[in-house]
Amino acid sequence: MLRRIMIAAVAAVVALSFTACSSLQVATTLNNEKITTAENATSLAHINGEIWGIYLFSIPLFTGSSTQPGRCAIFSDTVQVDNAVSMVTKKALNDFEATTVTDLTSERSSTWLLPFLVLWYDSVQVSGNAIR
Repeated sequence: MLRRIMIAAVAAVVALSFTACSSLQVATTLNNEKITTAENATSLAHINGEIWGIYLFSIPLFTGSSTQPGRCAIFSDTVQVDNAVSMVTKKALNDFEATTVTDLTSERSSTWLLPFLVLWYDSVQVSGNAIR
């Protein structure tokens, strides 16, 4: 029984090493709607960033790279609101030349991975509206 659990844990770790642990998604189809109440502002995009990771108790095993979305970092605790905000605001500035990110919201969650007893899944999501 213990051998099967260990094989499953190793298989899960190998599978996670091939996945992207951080991502940015951008919505630019706004149908000429303003996504801010500010006068004379140009609505550019809604940006959502997510970073997640697998932890052994509180030790990070695999986490998302906050500097290179779509990549994983190993043994680095990047699942932080500050890192996700940095990803979203950097995307707004570099890709859209936005001067403001409004309605910035964040959500953080932590879930125990039941079959593995000592592993945790942590995630943080941040979204905001790019405005010029």
